[in-house]
Amino acid sequence: MQELSCSWVPGTIDVVRLKIAGRTIEMTSTRLARLFGRQALQDLQLKGSARIRVDARQIALLT
Repeated sequence: MQELSCSWVPGTIDVVRLKIAGRTIEMTSTRLARLFGRQALQDLQLKGSARIRVDARQIALLT
């Protein structure tokens, strides 16, 4: 398991920046919710950032 860090991209309303193992990926909040569940999106909306524990299968979905 690895930890994925999520935050909003400044100046956008629905683009999320993900950081994992030195990589940075941007995606829509809708795709984030589909891949990692609504809880990830709720934490992001409430706190402005979120940390998600992901496994190798989920990491593969990011590419």
